[in-house]
Formats: sequence, structure tokens, C-alpha cells
Amino acid sequence: MDKNTTFEVDTSFTGYVFVGGQYGKFKAQSGDMVEYCNMFVLCQPADASENHHPFGLKADKLKCTSPAAWEGLQPGDRLRVFFDKYGRVQTVDIDE
Repeated sequence: MDKNTTFEVDTSFTGYVFVGGQYGKFKAQSGDMVEYCNMFVLCQPADASENHHPFGLKADKLKCTSPAAWEGLQPGDRLRVFFDKYGRVQTVDIDE
């Protein structure tokens, strides 16, 4: 991915907009090395309620099964996201 990518976001889009990802390992409290894989997206915030007043877009981190989940994506791509039974992103389709 080009580090200097620019894109426009349609704030009326109700899906996810890909902005990046990160994977690697970290040392858990047990001392074991644990793998992680995350995708970063923009999305609509939760619905408004008496105590919650969102506006604009929300930046979110989604756990992924592997970096293959974002293979071939570019920042700004609009996504349909498919999760596994543990709530991790397994695959995505570009939403044209």
C-alpha cells in the first residue's frame, strides 16, 4: 500500500471503509508470544439514544483471522465484511 494514499468518504455509506491493518505478536502476561491481526475501518456510529449522541463517522478496529482478510485492499475501499463465529473478520468483499 502506498503511504500517501488519499481518498474521499461518503458519510452516508452504511458499511465499512478500509483504512489499514496491522499484525504481529505481543508478549502476554503469561510470557507466551501471542499473534494478533487487526483491520482498521471507518463506519457509522451506534444509533442515538437518550444517553448517546453520535455524529460523523467512527474509527473502529476489527479483529481478523489473518492478514489475508485485507489482501488486495486499498485505503478507501468500501467493504462488506464477513465474520467467523468468534466475531473476527474472515473475508471481505469490495462494495462498489
